[in-house]
Amino acid sequence: MKATLIIKKAAKRNDTESLATVYVRVRDGRRLDCTVSTKLEVNPNQWDNTKGHLKDRIVIDKDDKAKIDGAANDIVNFINKEYAEATELIDKDWVEMTLDKFYNPDKYKAPEENKNLEVIPMYEYYLEMHPLSEVRKKNNKVIIRALKRYELYIRKIKRGQKEFTLMLNEVTPDTLHSIWNYFKEEHSLTEKYEEIFEEVPETRKPKPRGENTLIDYFCKIRTFFIWCYDNDFTKNKPFEKFHIDEPVYGTPIYITLEERDQIMNCDLSDEPRLAFHRDLFLFHTCIGCRVSDLWKMTKESVTGNVVEYIAGKGINGDPKTIRVPLNKIGISILEKYKDYKGPSLFPFHFQQDYNEDLKVIFKRAGVDRMVTILNPTTRKEEHVPICEVVASHMARRTFIGNMYKKVKDKSMVGMLSGHKSDSKAFDRYWTPDDDTRQSLVDLLV
Repeated sequence: MKATLIIKKAAKRNDTESLATVYVRVRDGRRLDCTVSTKLEVNPNQWDNTKGHLKDRIVIDKDDKAKIDGAANDIVNFINKEYAEATELIDKDWVEMTLDKFYNPDKYKAPEENKNLEVIPMYEYYLEMHPLSEVRKKNNKVIIRALKRYELYIRKIKRGQKEFTLMLNEVTPDTLHSIWNYFKEEHSLTEKYEEIFEEVPETRKPKPRGENTLIDYFCKIRTFFIWCYDNDFTKNKPFEKFHIDEPVYGTPIYITLEERDQIMNCDLSDEPRLAFHRDLFLFHTCIGCRVSDLWKMTKESVTGNVVEYIAGKGINGDPKTIRVPLNKIGISILEKYKDYKGPSLFPFHFQQDYNEDLKVIFKRAGVDRMVTILNPTTRKEEHVPICEVVASHMARRTFIGNMYKKVKDKSMVGMLSGHKSDSKAFDRYWTPDDDTRQSLVDLLV
Protein backbone atom coordinates (compact mmCIF):
# COMPACT_ATOMS: atom_id res chain seq x y z
CA MET A 1 0.00 0.00 0.00
CA LYS A 2 1.26 3.46 -0.88
CA ALA A 3 -0.20 6.78 0.29
CA THR A 4 0.77 10.00 -1.49
CA LEU A 5 -0.53 13.57 -1.56
CA ILE A 6 -1.55 15.18 -4.83
CA ILE A 7 -3.56 18.09 -6.21
CA LYS A 8 -5.84 17.81 -9.23
CA LYS A 9 -6.24 21.47 -10.12
CA ALA A 10 -3.83 23.42 -12.31
CA ALA A 11 -3.17 27.19 -12.16
CA LYS A 12 -1.89 29.76 -14.61
CA ARG A 13 1.88 30.01 -14.75
CA ASN A 14 2.31 33.18 -12.69
CA ASP A 15 -0.67 32.63 -10.40
CA THR A 16 0.53 32.54 -6.78
CA GLU A 17 -2.82 33.38 -5.13
CA SER A 18 -5.34 30.67 -6.06
CA LEU A 19 -5.64 27.57 -3.87
CA ALA A 20 -6.37 23.94 -4.61
CA THR A 21 -7.39 21.07 -2.35
CA VAL A 22 -4.73 18.49 -1.53
CA TYR A 23 -5.93 14.89 -1.94
CA VAL A 24 -4.52 11.76 -0.39
CA ARG A 25 -4.11 9.05 -2.99
CA VAL A 26 -4.01 5.45 -1.74
CA ARG A 27 -2.91 2.63 -4.02
CA ASP A 28 -2.81 -1.04 -3.11
CA GLY A 29 -1.62 -2.94 -6.16
CA ARG A 30 -4.32 -3.34 -8.78
CA ARG A 31 -7.01 -3.77 -6.13
CA LEU A 32 -7.32 -0.16 -4.98
CA ASP A 33 -6.57 3.29 -6.35
CA CYS A 34 -8.63 6.05 -4.77
CA THR A 35 -8.37 9.70 -3.77
CA VAL A 36 -9.93 11.45 -0.77
CA SER A 37 -9.80 15.18 -0.07
CA THR A 38 -7.88 16.54 2.93
CA LYS A 39 -8.24 19.90 4.66
CA LEU A 40 -4.96 21.12 3.17
CA GLU A 41 -5.08 23.81 0.49
CA VAL A 42 -2.05 25.04 -1.45
CA ASN A 43 -1.21 27.01 -4.53
CA PRO A 44 -0.88 24.54 -7.47
CA ASN A 45 2.31 26.23 -8.72
CA GLN A 46 3.96 25.68 -5.34
CA TRP A 47 3.14 21.97 -5.00
CA ASP A 48 5.20 18.97 -6.08
CA ASN A 49 2.87 16.04 -6.85
CA THR A 50 5.80 13.66 -7.20
CA LYS A 51 7.18 14.30 -3.71
CA GLY A 52 3.85 15.05 -2.02
CA HIS A 53 4.85 18.38 -0.43
CA LEU A 54 5.69 21.98 -1.35
CA LYS A 55 8.43 22.54 -3.88
CA ASP A 56 11.85 23.18 -2.42
CA ARG A 57 12.54 26.46 -4.21
CA ILE A 58 9.51 28.69 -3.82
CA VAL A 59 8.97 32.11 -2.34
CA ILE A 60 7.03 31.42 0.85
CA ASP A 61 7.43 32.15 4.53
CA LYS A 62 9.71 29.54 6.10
CA ASP A 63 7.34 28.84 9.00
CA ASP A 64 4.32 28.49 6.67
CA LYS A 65 6.23 26.03 4.51
CA ALA A 66 7.26 23.96 7.54
CA LYS A 67 3.66 23.96 8.79
CA ILE A 68 2.21 22.74 5.46
CA ASP A 69 4.93 20.14 4.86
CA GLY A 70 4.58 18.96 8.46
CA ALA A 71 0.82 18.55 8.09
CA ALA A 72 1.34 16.65 4.83
CA ASN A 73 3.84 14.28 6.45
CA ASP A 74 1.53 13.77 9.44
CA ILE A 75 -1.33 12.69 7.16
CA VAL A 76 0.77 10.19 5.23
CA ASN A 77 2.42 8.79 8.36
CA PHE A 78 -0.95 8.42 10.09
CA ILE A 79 -2.48 6.53 7.15
CA ASN A 80 0.56 4.25 6.92
CA LYS A 81 0.40 3.54 10.65
CA GLU A 82 -3.33 2.74 10.54
CA TYR A 83 -2.78 0.52 7.51
CA ALA A 84 -0.10 -1.47 9.35
CA GLU A 85 -2.56 -2.15 12.20
CA ALA A 86 -5.70 -2.65 10.08
CA THR A 87 -7.58 -5.94 10.14
CA GLU A 88 -10.57 -4.85 8.04
CA LEU A 89 -10.90 -4.49 4.27
CA ILE A 90 -8.91 -1.56 2.86
CA ASP A 91 -11.15 0.38 0.48
CA LYS A 92 -12.18 3.97 -0.13
CA ASP A 93 -14.51 3.93 2.89
CA TRP A 94 -11.55 2.88 5.05
CA VAL A 95 -9.45 5.77 3.68
CA GLU A 96 -12.26 8.26 4.37
CA MET A 97 -12.74 6.93 7.90
CA THR A 98 -8.98 6.98 8.60
CA LEU A 99 -8.71 10.58 7.43
CA ASP A 100 -11.70 11.48 9.60
CA LYS A 101 -9.94 9.77 12.52
CA PHE A 102 -6.84 11.90 11.81
CA TYR A 103 -8.83 15.13 12.00
CA ASN A 104 -11.23 14.05 14.78
CA PRO A 105 -9.30 11.74 17.11
CA ASP A 106 -11.64 12.28 20.07
CA LYS A 107 -14.51 10.85 18.05
CA TYR A 108 -12.71 7.50 17.86
CA LYS A 109 -11.33 7.31 21.37
CA ALA A 110 -12.54 4.33 23.34
CA PRO A 111 -14.09 5.16 26.71
CA GLU A 112 -11.77 4.80 29.66
CA GLU A 113 -11.47 1.26 30.88
CA ASN A 114 -12.42 -0.01 34.34
CA LYS A 115 -14.71 2.93 35.06
CA ASN A 116 -18.38 2.67 35.94
CA LEU A 117 -19.70 3.74 32.55
CA GLU A 118 -23.25 4.64 31.58
CA VAL A 119 -25.08 1.89 29.72
CA ILE A 120 -26.78 3.96 27.02
CA PRO A 121 -23.74 5.94 25.76
CA MET A 122 -21.78 2.67 25.78
CA TYR A 123 -24.55 0.92 23.85
CA GLU A 124 -24.41 3.72 21.25
CA TYR A 125 -20.61 3.39 21.12
CA TYR A 126 -21.00 -0.37 20.65
CA LEU A 127 -23.24 0.20 17.61
CA GLU A 128 -20.70 2.64 16.19
CA MET A 129 -17.76 0.28 16.59
CA HIS A 130 -19.33 -3.17 16.14
CA PRO A 131 -19.80 -4.54 12.59
CA LEU A 132 -23.58 -4.86 12.36
CA SER A 133 -25.87 -4.62 9.36
CA GLU A 134 -28.02 -1.49 9.09
CA VAL A 135 -31.11 -3.56 9.90
CA ARG A 136 -29.57 -4.85 13.14
CA LYS A 137 -28.34 -1.39 14.07
CA LYS A 138 -31.85 -0.08 13.54
CA ASN A 139 -33.30 -2.83 15.75
CA ASN A 140 -30.77 -2.09 18.50
CA LYS A 141 -31.61 1.61 18.35
CA VAL A 142 -35.23 0.70 19.16
CA ILE A 143 -33.92 -0.99 22.33
CA ILE A 144 -31.76 2.03 23.20
CA ARG A 145 -34.79 4.33 22.98
CA ALA A 146 -36.78 1.96 25.19
CA LEU A 147 -33.93 1.94 27.74
CA LYS A 148 -33.90 5.74 27.74
CA ARG A 149 -37.62 5.72 28.49
CA TYR A 150 -37.02 3.14 31.24
CA GLU A 151 -34.55 5.51 32.91
CA LEU A 152 -37.10 8.35 32.73
CA TYR A 153 -39.79 6.03 34.11
CA ILE A 154 -37.70 5.00 37.13
CA ARG A 155 -36.92 8.67 37.84
CA LYS A 156 -40.67 9.35 37.85
CA ILE A 157 -41.94 6.51 40.03
CA LYS A 158 -39.15 5.83 42.55
CA ARG A 159 -38.49 8.12 45.45
CA GLY A 160 -34.91 9.34 45.62
CA GLN A 161 -34.15 8.22 42.04
CA LYS A 162 -34.51 11.54 40.20
CA GLU A 163 -30.98 11.13 38.80
CA PHE A 164 -31.31 7.41 38.04
CA THR A 165 -29.03 6.23 35.24
CA LEU A 166 -28.22 2.69 34.13
CA MET A 167 -24.55 2.02 34.87
CA LEU A 168 -22.59 -0.92 33.47
CA ASN A 169 -21.20 -2.06 36.81
CA GLU A 170 -24.52 -1.71 38.64
CA VAL A 171 -26.87 -3.68 36.38
CA THR A 172 -27.98 -6.82 38.23
CA PRO A 173 -30.36 -9.68 37.39
CA ASP A 174 -33.00 -7.74 39.37
CA THR A 175 -32.36 -4.71 37.14
CA LEU A 176 -32.86 -6.89 34.07
CA HIS A 177 -36.15 -8.23 35.46
CA SER A 178 -37.28 -4.66 36.07
CA ILE A 179 -36.38 -3.67 32.48
CA TRP A 180 -38.17 -6.78 31.16
CA ASN A 181 -41.35 -5.87 33.03
CA TYR A 182 -41.17 -2.28 31.82
CA PHE A 183 -40.72 -3.34 28.19
CA LYS A 184 -43.64 -5.75 28.54
CA GLU A 185 -46.00 -3.13 29.99
CA GLU A 186 -44.72 -0.02 28.18
CA HIS A 187 -47.69 0.11 25.80
CA SER A 188 -50.03 0.65 28.78
CA LEU A 189 -48.02 3.59 30.15
CA THR A 190 -48.22 5.92 27.16
CA GLU A 191 -51.19 7.95 28.41
CA LYS A 192 -50.18 8.18 32.09
CA TYR A 193 -46.60 9.21 31.27
CA GLU A 194 -47.04 11.16 28.05
CA GLU A 195 -44.01 13.34 28.79
CA ILE A 196 -41.71 10.29 28.68
CA PHE A 197 -42.85 9.37 25.18
CA GLU A 198 -42.63 12.99 24.07
CA GLU A 199 -39.02 13.16 25.22
CA VAL A 200 -38.04 9.83 23.61
CA PRO A 201 -40.61 9.29 20.86
CA GLU A 202 -41.26 6.43 18.45
CA THR A 203 -42.75 6.81 14.99
CA ARG A 204 -45.67 4.63 16.14
CA LYS A 205 -47.38 4.20 19.48
CA PRO A 206 -45.84 1.21 21.34
CA LYS A 207 -47.84 -2.00 21.00
CA PRO A 208 -47.92 -4.94 23.42
CA ARG A 209 -44.66 -6.87 23.16
CA GLY A 210 -44.82 -10.65 23.07
CA GLU A 211 -42.39 -13.08 24.65
CA ASN A 212 -40.46 -13.62 21.41
CA THR A 213 -39.92 -9.87 21.00
CA LEU A 214 -38.72 -9.54 24.59
CA ILE A 215 -36.41 -12.54 24.17
CA ASP A 216 -34.98 -10.94 21.02
CA TYR A 217 -34.44 -7.62 22.83
CA PHE A 218 -32.67 -9.25 25.76
CA CYS A 219 -30.49 -11.44 23.56
CA LYS A 220 -29.28 -8.22 21.91
CA ILE A 221 -28.70 -6.55 25.29
CA ARG A 222 -26.80 -9.67 26.44
CA THR A 223 -24.59 -9.50 23.34
CA PHE A 224 -23.84 -5.87 24.17
CA PHE A 225 -22.84 -6.78 27.75
CA ILE A 226 -20.62 -9.61 26.51
CA TRP A 227 -18.90 -7.13 24.17
CA CYS A 228 -18.36 -4.72 27.07
CA TYR A 229 -16.87 -7.53 29.18
CA ASP A 230 -14.64 -8.79 26.36
CA ASN A 231 -13.33 -5.27 25.77
CA ASP A 232 -12.62 -4.62 29.49
CA PHE A 233 -15.24 -1.90 29.91
CA THR A 234 -16.78 -3.80 32.80
CA LYS A 235 -16.28 -6.93 34.89
CA ASN A 236 -20.03 -7.17 35.46
CA LYS A 237 -21.84 -10.20 33.95
CA PRO A 238 -25.50 -9.76 34.97
CA PHE A 239 -26.80 -12.27 32.43
CA GLU A 240 -25.01 -15.18 34.13
CA LYS A 241 -27.94 -15.43 36.54
CA PHE A 242 -30.68 -14.12 34.24
CA HIS A 243 -32.31 -16.88 32.22
CA ILE A 244 -33.58 -16.15 28.70
CA ASP A 245 -35.97 -18.72 27.23
CA GLU A 246 -35.76 -19.92 23.66
CA PRO A 247 -38.25 -18.20 21.33
CA VAL A 248 -41.34 -20.21 20.45
CA TYR A 249 -42.70 -20.14 16.90
CA GLY A 250 -45.98 -21.45 15.58
CA THR A 251 -46.52 -23.38 12.36
CA PRO A 252 -45.32 -21.29 9.39
CA ILE A 253 -48.23 -19.91 7.40
CA TYR A 254 -47.96 -19.31 3.67
CA ILE A 255 -50.22 -19.39 0.64
CA THR A 256 -50.43 -22.14 -1.96
CA LEU A 257 -49.58 -21.57 -5.61
CA GLU A 258 -53.32 -21.77 -6.34
CA GLU A 259 -54.00 -18.97 -3.86
CA ARG A 260 -51.15 -16.98 -5.39
CA ASP A 261 -52.84 -17.29 -8.79
CA GLN A 262 -56.14 -16.27 -7.21
CA ILE A 263 -54.50 -13.05 -6.01
CA MET A 264 -52.80 -12.54 -9.37
CA ASN A 265 -56.10 -12.77 -11.24
CA CYS A 266 -58.05 -10.48 -8.89
CA ASP A 267 -59.27 -7.28 -10.58
CA LEU A 268 -57.86 -4.32 -8.61
CA SER A 269 -57.98 -1.77 -11.41
CA ASP A 270 -60.17 0.54 -9.27
CA GLU A 271 -57.41 0.87 -6.63
CA PRO A 272 -53.99 1.61 -8.25
CA ARG A 273 -52.08 1.38 -4.95
CA LEU A 274 -53.63 -1.99 -4.15
CA ALA A 275 -52.79 -3.17 -7.67
CA PHE A 276 -49.18 -2.11 -7.25
CA HIS A 277 -48.81 -3.75 -3.85
CA ARG A 278 -50.37 -6.92 -5.26
CA ASP A 279 -47.74 -6.91 -8.03
CA LEU A 280 -45.00 -6.22 -5.48
CA PHE A 281 -46.15 -9.15 -3.31
CA LEU A 282 -46.26 -11.48 -6.33
CA PHE A 283 -42.75 -10.40 -7.38
CA HIS A 284 -41.65 -10.88 -3.77
CA THR A 285 -42.94 -14.48 -3.86
CA CYS A 286 -40.80 -15.04 -6.97
CA ILE A 287 -37.47 -14.10 -5.34
CA GLY A 288 -38.03 -14.88 -1.64
CA CYS A 289 -35.76 -12.21 -0.17
CA ARG A 290 -36.35 -10.35 3.08
CA VAL A 291 -38.51 -7.27 2.61
CA SER A 292 -35.61 -5.02 3.72
CA ASP A 293 -33.54 -6.37 0.82
CA LEU A 294 -36.44 -5.92 -1.62
CA TRP A 295 -36.78 -2.27 -0.62
CA LYS A 296 -33.07 -1.64 -1.33
CA MET A 297 -33.15 -3.12 -4.83
CA THR A 298 -32.41 -0.89 -7.80
CA LYS A 299 -32.56 -1.46 -11.53
CA GLU A 300 -28.93 -2.62 -11.33
CA SER A 301 -30.12 -5.52 -9.14
CA VAL A 302 -31.50 -7.23 -12.24
CA THR A 303 -29.23 -8.57 -14.97
CA GLY A 304 -31.13 -10.15 -17.81
CA ASN A 305 -33.75 -12.26 -16.05
CA VAL A 306 -31.72 -12.79 -12.88
CA VAL A 307 -32.00 -10.85 -9.60
CA GLU A 308 -28.71 -10.45 -7.70
CA TYR A 309 -28.32 -9.08 -4.19
CA ILE A 310 -26.33 -9.48 -0.98
CA ALA A 311 -28.62 -10.07 1.99
CA GLY A 312 -28.37 -7.14 4.40
CA LYS A 313 -28.60 -9.49 7.38
CA GLY A 314 -25.33 -11.20 6.45
CA ILE A 315 -23.44 -8.40 4.76
CA ASN A 316 -20.91 -8.12 7.60
CA GLY A 317 -20.71 -11.81 8.49
CA ASP A 318 -21.19 -13.93 5.38
CA PRO A 319 -21.69 -11.55 2.43
CA LYS A 320 -22.54 -14.03 -0.32
CA THR A 321 -24.22 -12.89 -3.52
CA ILE A 322 -27.65 -14.49 -3.92
CA ARG A 323 -28.76 -15.06 -7.52
CA VAL A 324 -32.40 -15.83 -8.24
CA PRO A 325 -33.53 -16.40 -11.84
CA LEU A 326 -37.00 -14.99 -12.47
CA ASN A 327 -39.92 -17.12 -13.64
CA LYS A 328 -42.49 -15.85 -16.12
CA ILE A 329 -44.53 -14.15 -13.37
CA GLY A 330 -41.55 -12.17 -12.12
CA ILE A 331 -40.51 -11.25 -15.66
CA SER A 332 -44.01 -10.04 -16.52
CA ILE A 333 -44.14 -7.81 -13.42
CA LEU A 334 -40.75 -6.26 -14.25
CA GLU A 335 -41.99 -5.62 -17.78
CA LYS A 336 -45.11 -3.93 -16.39
CA TYR A 337 -42.98 -1.35 -14.52
CA LYS A 338 -40.19 -0.94 -17.07
CA ASP A 339 -41.13 2.70 -17.73
CA TYR A 340 -40.70 3.72 -14.09
CA LYS A 341 -37.90 6.32 -14.12
CA GLY A 342 -36.81 6.25 -10.48
CA PRO A 343 -33.54 4.62 -9.31
CA SER A 344 -35.27 1.91 -7.24
CA LEU A 345 -36.57 -1.28 -8.81
CA PHE A 346 -40.20 -0.30 -8.17
CA PRO A 347 -42.01 2.90 -7.05
CA PHE A 348 -42.04 1.77 -3.42
CA HIS A 349 -44.40 3.27 -0.82
CA PHE A 350 -44.14 2.97 2.95
CA GLN A 351 -43.66 -0.59 4.20
CA GLN A 352 -46.52 -0.18 6.67
CA ASP A 353 -48.85 0.74 3.78
CA TYR A 354 -47.69 -2.44 2.04
CA ASN A 355 -48.58 -4.60 5.05
CA GLU A 356 -51.99 -2.99 5.55
CA ASP A 357 -52.83 -3.19 1.84
CA LEU A 358 -51.99 -6.90 1.72
CA LYS A 359 -54.83 -7.64 4.13
CA VAL A 360 -57.28 -5.82 1.85
CA ILE A 361 -55.86 -7.52 -1.27
CA PHE A 362 -56.24 -11.00 0.25
CA LYS A 363 -59.85 -10.27 1.26
CA ARG A 364 -60.76 -8.97 -2.18
CA ALA A 365 -59.17 -11.99 -3.81
CA GLY A 366 -61.13 -14.32 -1.52
CA VAL A 367 -57.98 -15.78 0.06
CA ASP A 368 -59.48 -16.15 3.52
CA ARG A 369 -59.11 -19.78 4.61
CA MET A 370 -58.90 -20.34 8.35
CA VAL A 371 -55.43 -20.96 9.77
CA THR A 372 -54.21 -21.86 13.25
CA ILE A 373 -51.61 -19.49 14.60
CA LEU A 374 -49.72 -18.93 17.83
CA ASN A 375 -50.49 -15.43 19.06
CA PRO A 376 -47.00 -13.90 19.52
CA THR A 377 -48.15 -11.75 22.44
CA THR A 378 -50.35 -14.15 24.42
CA ARG A 379 -48.68 -17.38 23.18
CA LYS A 380 -52.14 -18.91 22.85
CA GLU A 381 -53.61 -20.77 19.90
CA GLU A 382 -55.94 -18.77 17.67
CA HIS A 383 -57.99 -19.61 14.57
CA VAL A 384 -58.16 -16.69 12.16
CA PRO A 385 -58.61 -16.04 8.42
CA ILE A 386 -55.25 -15.93 6.64
CA CYS A 387 -56.13 -12.48 5.27
CA GLU A 388 -55.97 -11.08 8.81
CA VAL A 389 -52.42 -12.25 9.51
CA VAL A 390 -50.80 -11.67 6.13
CA ALA A 391 -47.76 -9.37 6.11
CA SER A 392 -44.80 -8.82 3.81
CA HIS A 393 -42.82 -11.73 5.30
CA MET A 394 -45.44 -14.19 4.03
CA ALA A 395 -44.02 -13.69 0.54
CA ARG A 396 -40.66 -15.12 1.68
CA ARG A 397 -42.40 -18.04 3.40
CA THR A 398 -44.45 -18.66 0.25
CA PHE A 399 -41.31 -18.77 -1.89
CA ILE A 400 -39.49 -21.15 0.46
CA GLY A 401 -42.44 -23.33 1.47
CA ASN A 402 -43.73 -24.04 -2.03
CA MET A 403 -40.27 -24.60 -3.46
CA TYR A 404 -39.21 -26.98 -0.69
CA LYS A 405 -42.45 -28.92 -1.16
CA LYS A 406 -41.36 -29.52 -4.77
CA VAL A 407 -37.69 -30.43 -4.30
CA LYS A 408 -37.34 -31.54 -0.63
CA ASP A 409 -33.75 -30.26 -0.56
CA LYS A 410 -32.79 -27.59 1.98
CA SER A 411 -29.45 -26.83 0.35
CA MET A 412 -31.05 -26.20 -3.05
CA VAL A 413 -33.76 -23.94 -1.64
CA GLY A 414 -31.26 -22.25 0.71
CA MET A 415 -29.09 -21.37 -2.28
CA LEU A 416 -31.95 -19.13 -3.48
CA SER A 417 -33.25 -17.94 -0.10
CA GLY A 418 -29.88 -17.24 1.52
CA HIS A 419 -30.24 -19.91 4.23
CA LYS A 420 -27.43 -22.30 5.10
CA SER A 421 -28.20 -26.00 4.73
CA ASP A 422 -28.09 -26.46 8.53
CA SER A 423 -30.11 -23.33 9.29
CA LYS A 424 -32.50 -23.71 12.22
CA ALA A 425 -34.42 -20.69 10.95
CA PHE A 426 -35.29 -22.61 7.78
CA ASP A 427 -37.83 -24.68 9.72
CA ARG A 428 -39.81 -21.52 10.43
CA TYR A 429 -40.60 -21.23 6.72
CA TRP A 430 -41.93 -24.67 5.86
CA THR A 431 -44.19 -27.29 7.34
CA PRO A 432 -45.57 -30.44 5.71
CA ASP A 433 -48.94 -29.76 4.05
CA ASP A 434 -51.85 -32.22 3.98
CA ASP A 435 -50.67 -33.84 0.72
CA THR A 436 -47.23 -34.51 2.21
CA ARG A 437 -48.76 -35.90 5.39
CA GLN A 438 -51.10 -38.11 3.37
CA SER A 439 -48.20 -39.52 1.31
CA LEU A 440 -46.43 -40.41 4.55
CA VAL A 441 -49.33 -42.27 6.13
CA ASP A 442 -50.03 -44.01 2.82
CA LEU A 443 -46.63 -45.67 3.21
CA LEU A 444 -48.20 -47.73 6.01
CA VAL A 445 -50.79 -49.35 3.73
